[in-house]
Amino acid sequence: MARKDKKQTAALGEEFAKFAGSVTGIAMLALMLIFPLFISSQSYSNILRAKYKFFWILAVVMAGLCLLAGLLWFFTDRMENRGEGARKFAAHVRETGWKKLLSAGDKGLLVFIAIALISTLTSEYLYESFWGNEGRYSGFFLLALYTVMYFLVSRFFHFKQWYLDAFLTAATLAGLFGITDYFRMDIMGYKVGVPLETADIFTSTFGNINTFTAFLGMSLAVAAGLFAVEKDWRRQLWYFLHLAVASAALITSQSDNGYLAAAALFISLPFFLFGTRTGARRYLVILAVFAAAAAWVGWVNRTMPDTVIGLAGIGGAVTTLPGLPALAALLWLAAGGWYLYDRKKGRTGALAGAASSGRTSALGAGGKSALGDSSSPADPAAADRLGPLPRRIWKWAMILIAAAMVCMFVDANLLGNGDRYGSLANFLVFDDQWGNLRGFAWRITFKDYLEEFTPLQRVFGYGPDTFGIITTTFNRMEMHYATGQIYDSAHNAYIHYFATIGPIGLGGYLVFLAGSLAAMAKHWRERPALLALFCAVLAYSAQAMVNIDLPIVTPFMWAFVAMGIACVRRNGE
Repeated sequence: MARKDKKQTAALGEEFAKFAGSVTGIAMLALMLIFPLFISSQSYSNILRAKYKFFWILAVVMAGLCLLAGLLWFFTDRMENRGEGARKFAAHVRETGWKKLLSAGDKGLLVFIAIALISTLTSEYLYESFWGNEGRYSGFFLLALYTVMYFLVSRFFHFKQWYLDAFLTAATLAGLFGITDYFRMDIMGYKVGVPLETADIFTSTFGNINTFTAFLGMSLAVAAGLFAVEKDWRRQLWYFLHLAVASAALITSQSDNGYLAAAALFISLPFFLFGTRTGARRYLVILAVFAAAAAWVGWVNRTMPDTVIGLAGIGGAVTTLPGLPALAALLWLAAGGWYLYDRKKGRTGALAGAASSGRTSALGAGGKSALGDSSSPADPAAADRLGPLPRRIWKWAMILIAAAMVCMFVDANLLGNGDRYGSLANFLVFDDQWGNLRGFAWRITFKDYLEEFTPLQRVFGYGPDTFGIITTTFNRMEMHYATGQIYDSAHNAYIHYFATIGPIGLGGYLVFLAGSLAAMAKHWRERPALLALFCAVLAYSAQAMVNIDLPIVTPFMWAFVAMGIACVRRNGE
């Protein structure tokens, strides 16, 4: 009888987990495939509200169904098994301990949402803090939904790579719409009757170009990550096409934010890929695709300036670089020549051979791999391995470049030598005009924090998404005379959280991001698709330094983190 009860208890738990896995799977598919293309009407006027409503309904339905299934499991367990399942769960928690059940990222997130709740309850603007209706709908309600989605997906979701294929399918369609908008074709008819100067800053199914670029940065990262680790040539071609469209769409999106995402991608990939010849070759191809896309956009801008919107800022500088077409051709020749040389030497199938021999690693760590091309030498993993030297060289090169940039920044700002850097001074000299007046927004944020906030507000912030209330309360006239507009966001996600949720809440958020990225980086060899998720989260986090968290695009970042941790946890189990 006792054995029968144990079987019934196990079956109940398995049924609940299976149901929750199905619910989270359907929700993630809707988010990956439908949400990018969703827009409620032939207009951009209500796109923020429409996509916000889509996401919160999706998240609430997912959470509600899982909650109902959990309650059903609990009462069924009590009725049929006298609560044996609940007792076993409680015993497991006591035996393991909450600290071991929660990762570093989980703990950081709990601190973040707890401080956000305290910030909401202690805010002078409780209603606005909860709903975020005076900002971009990123109040406590939305932050709580992100948190619930993360824990449900990270615990129950069964990751399959085709979820990322679905995301790339929708992202490529959105990217193509964006490219046609760059040519002012407006094939969706969303800009009819809109003044040209306004129409040009709205694009695709995401509205504002900065928002669209945040999405494209993740699309580029996912396509590059999957292309880098894919072993089947047909799927390589599939990801290559997505990579090409994402590169062209990001460049034509007009926003400089995307180059932060691209830089984070290009800087991080060698730490994963330079362990093998195959990985290094794939990296050259990724660079070649991006360079070729930039060269193409530069050619279009020169040959048909009256047809396209045109580029300024970093985009204008990149697409007009002297010798850019030659650089793209050189990268293609280097990648192709290296491949032909390795094929002649019998090295191109090294990783495929390693996989077939039953080892358990990828990209130069030895063992089962996600890469490989054709042949199968005697020791394929050893033949493909480059060793630690290339990654060490890359690491020190990045350290030296970072140190040089810090020295230049100090020299340009603290020592007042900005003039010596020519056009680079626009990026090095930090003042109110920096980053299209982002410098002004950041300066008044810290000024208000130090001079206007109460001691309690300095700890817990002014209230989630109340930045617009802060600036209109303390900086209305200064904003009017300096910029002629109202700032309802700091245009930096981290500074925004610092002011609205406080330094402790921001610290929790940073621990959440860093802990999640570290977990994915640690386990990507066992599940190579984790590299794509890692790159997507990193790319979003990089561009967030000059951009806004919005319910139009931020849900993807939270979903990628949750999917990555679900993959890590399942691999560990």
